[in-house]
Amino acid sequence: MKQYSKFPGASIFLFLLILSSCQKEKQAPISEESRTSSIHSKQPLDPGFAENDMVMYWNDKVATVLSAPMTQPTRARYFAIIEIAVHDALNNIKPKFQRYALNEREQFASPDAAVTSAAYWAIKGLNRQGSFPIDTWYNESLATIPDGESKELGKTLGKHAAEAIIANRVNDGFTQVLATSVNPPDGTTPGAYRHTNLLNVRYVPNWGTVVSPFVTVSNDQFRPAGPFAVISSEYAADYNEVKAKGARVGSSRNTEEETLARFWADNKPSIVWNNFARNIIGTKKMDAWKTARLFAIMHTAIADGVNSALEAAYHFYSWRPETAIREGDNDNNTATYSDATWLPFIVEGPNANPAANFVSPPIPEYPATYTVNGGIVAEVLQLFFETDKIEIDLTSITLPGTTLHYSSISQAARDNSLSKIYEGWHFRKAVIDGEALGKSVGNYIFNNHFQESGE
Repeated sequence: MKQYSKFPGASIFLFLLILSSCQKEKQAPISEESRTSSIHSKQPLDPGFAENDMVMYWNDKVATVLSAPMTQPTRARYFAIIEIAVHDALNNIKPKFQRYALNEREQFASPDAAVTSAAYWAIKGLNRQGSFPIDTWYNESLATIPDGESKELGKTLGKHAAEAIIANRVNDGFTQVLATSVNPPDGTTPGAYRHTNLLNVRYVPNWGTVVSPFVTVSNDQFRPAGPFAVISSEYAADYNEVKAKGARVGSSRNTEEETLARFWADNKPSIVWNNFARNIIGTKKMDAWKTARLFAIMHTAIADGVNSALEAAYHFYSWRPETAIREGDNDNNTATYSDATWLPFIVEGPNANPAANFVSPPIPEYPATYTVNGGIVAEVLQLFFETDKIEIDLTSITLPGTTLHYSSISQAARDNSLSKIYEGWHFRKAVIDGEALGKSVGNYIFNNHFQESGE
């Protein structure tokens, strides 16, 4: 038999009262009295939540600062350090996600002040400010935050977060890196790397062996299988493809392929993919914590991916297409024919001094390091947003005025990979294996760090 309340009217009244209270709680703006009280106390205006405006602002400023000339591995390392500082600052206020280097809880700190301070002091601590007006950016950011103890706590916390991650990486091997070297020496056998510039230099030849990863177990953890043997039919197919599609003169590229070659030719992939992620974030409703987490995962993965790519590149020490095609008659493969004048379509590092003009990147060919970055970002973004199907526009840095529309993250990564064939820099095996390496690194970092903390 059903039991009914003896006081149905009272039950309904109580339900309506609770519903009205909840609605008021959700809709009520912060009163001036509360705002004034917060300014003079430790309590922040938005405990546990903050819009992502300040995270996005400082991410943009970090990209601006790191656009200065430097090698991409160096840029990737700096980007990871700064974004980890921002992530750690927020998660020491409210530990939504695993912290990396700092464990110093300060629940009353202002999130915006902590983000501002973390980014600012990380830039300064890494000595990356150059001539950029970072003091102005810092002061303008802080001016938007009400004065009070919460703000001061945020400033202190952010500074500590920056100091903690910089201290964490102080002995990571970066100071042992050789920026350029004539070693390892040129190979002499078919398929072995030869220098491709008049200076006879290789970039960062020992990076992959001396710089320690942020999260991955080791730099060779995801080392790919290696390039095709030069005597194989698979190698000949890749050889003839890049010879035709990647040539500066007499190529068979179509209009779309030429656009992709120019569009993705920028040599600052950390900046390119950061812009890509920002464009997606701009279409989502994300708080400061989730936004900072995404940037921390993505840039940490790019840094570890660079380590992995360089370890593999100097391990396999494989020649570039411009060397291979000029040596085609000497590679013991009857399906390849040499062209002594062949040059890649895109010049990687144009310079007014011909001796310093790098046509192909001065790094061994396999795997394609640029496609590692694309694979990383595609994997991280797909896991983070739990979908590959996202509409996004990306404007080229190297092809001004050109914007490409993508309906999936994976298609952007694959276009980036294929563009390296059309540029004349890589064989297909190197770009596909590089993308796969990136996906492995991105997946590993996404699933092994910066997780929900459970606190």
